[in-house]
Amino acid sequence: MSLLTRSILLSSALLLSACDDAKAPQKTEEVAVQGAYSVRFSDDGNNAMVGSLHHGGSLWSVSPLERRYDWNHQAEGYSNILASAFSPDGNFIATADNRTIVLWQKDTGEAVWFWNAPGDIEDIALTANGNLALLAMQDYTATLFDIKNGGIRQRLAHDGIVYDVSIAQDGVIAASASDDSTAKIWNLQSGKLLNTLAHKNQVRTVQLSDDGRLLFTSEFGGSGKIWDVSSGKMLKEITSIRGHYSAARFVNSASQLITGSSSGKIELWDVSSGQRKNVWRAEPRDTWVSNNVQVEDVARSGSGWIAAGSNGLLYQLK
Repeated sequence: MSLLTRSILLSSALLLSACDDAKAPQKTEEVAVQGAYSVRFSDDGNNAMVGSLHHGGSLWSVSPLERRYDWNHQAEGYSNILASAFSPDGNFIATADNRTIVLWQKDTGEAVWFWNAPGDIEDIALTANGNLALLAMQDYTATLFDIKNGGIRQRLAHDGIVYDVSIAQDGVIAASASDDSTAKIWNLQSGKLLNTLAHKNQVRTVQLSDDGRLLFTSEFGGSGKIWDVSSGKMLKEITSIRGHYSAARFVNSASQLITGSSSGKIELWDVSSGQRKNVWRAEPRDTWVSNNVQVEDVARSGSGWIAAGSNGLLYQLK
């Protein structure tokens, strides 16, 4: 490498550092050696379900970090866990590969039910006690599935692939994000469509507040939006980013929102004002490969925050 090239690279790095006010994580720990298909935190941030690239699924306690169980969908070999979800009470975890779903009991580590899915799965969310699973499907539906007894309760239609789903803690209000440039809000008891929220591009992320009053959405290449669920009115719009907000969670009685992006930023927002209160960056394993780490999930953890990257690392944030 020539001296001129070195000088240009150094100048570019310094310029990027100067423009980026993101803080480094307080602590970084490994849960998947070569990266992860998926990572999902429990609501309290105390547990993480990891679907690693080459070593199957595993449930971890976060503090102290400890692998509790290895979970796969077959007796021999590893499963590609593409999505997972904790029930709101934290007692059950669902794991999904392309076409199968397993419901696990957290305390015993035992598989409770095993089902073949009605199509290819993009995401999954659970109601209380793991009774029902809402599946984001490639067949253009969000499908409500009775995960304990079997059978489809509702097929909630979109005009494109459904990428993400979320359920409020009451198990009634749900949201879905689709390639058809909409997010939709549903009543799961009746299957009624309550609101359709139009976007300019494919919607990749939806996240309801615990009480179901607020919804966060993120479209590809656009801003993040906070909506009033009952009226369908947009309340706040947060910064547009390259890529999308790949993870979000309302915290502290929905007064704050923590987000993670496909480019590795983790940001804390005040919901009432829409102002950013803090920002961190998920550090890559190897900057020669990529400077960006997609954030898979975010959560409150103790007195701080925690984020998970697609590179298999957990980030403790203060």
